[in-house]
Amino acid sequence: MKNRNRVFAAGALLVFLLSTLFFWKINPASALTEAWIDEAELGQMCIRQVIPSAGKLETAENTETNDGQDNKLAADKADSDAAKEDKSDQEEEKTEDVKVSGDPQVIIYHTHSTESYMPYKESNYHREAEEGTVRDVGNVLETELKKRGINVIHDKTIHDRPSYTASYGRSRETIKALMQKYPTAKYVIDLHRDAAAASSTEGKKMKIGNTDVAKFSLVVGRGNQNYTELYAFAKKVSQTAESLHKGFGGPIIEKEYRFNEFVSNQAILLEVGNNKNTIEEARACAKNFAEVLAKIILGK
Repeated sequence: MKNRNRVFAAGALLVFLLSTLFFWKINPASALTEAWIDEAELGQMCIRQVIPSAGKLETAENTETNDGQDNKLAADKADSDAAKEDKSDQEEEKTEDVKVSGDPQVIIYHTHSTESYMPYKESNYHREAEEGTVRDVGNVLETELKKRGINVIHDKTIHDRPSYTASYGRSRETIKALMQKYPTAKYVIDLHRDAAAASSTEGKKMKIGNTDVAKFSLVVGRGNQNYTELYAFAKKVSQTAESLHKGFGGPIIEKEYRFNEFVSNQAILLEVGNNKNTIEEARACAKNFAEVLAKIILGK
């Protein structure tokens, strides 16, 4: 009996060994994988058993990485498109360029050069690219004045980068240099855009004909020695605008600063619309404001 049991046990052991050897030959890689699981993998396996969704963590991380790459590609494409857009705009501006003989009479510049309009909302309505900014609006004003025979210097130096608080100091140097270079230019326009109240859903505008036109305002600095002359000129501008288009005359805002308006008695800080106005509305304002300024300069 004992001998029979020993034979049976030996046979069972032999069958087990042969079976193990057989399965090893079929899938040796699987056997190694099972044998060499480190602590981190073991922890993940345990977590997956308790929280099945944890198995998706790695997939989610990979997806996030891929999304980041996709976003970078999209951003690169957007930058490329913006560059093409700016190049196209520059070519379009060249075709719209109007040549005027005679000495410059008007200087347009921008203390806050990066201020932008709808739909350019990035960086809290500020962008270095020209399209959609006050410099864009200045281009329209320049072109419309030149069409009326008025020579214009439009300076598009960016003054509010890298420091916004030092903008007026930088623009002061610019306008002083321009005034020295072009002594015949008596009409000086620092073209800005206003900022809408947080509760405002759209910019201030009106209809001139069938066109939506942004409203404008004029800021006069009481800190200037020529304040009386500055205010008188701003009043003349507003009254002329009102006489040409009822409701177009902009309000005059007085503040206890200079705003570099001491450079000329015909200097104005012109605020065209606000950040809730579209760039098309702001351009339309510039087009109509050119009519106002031309009437004052030419006297007709």
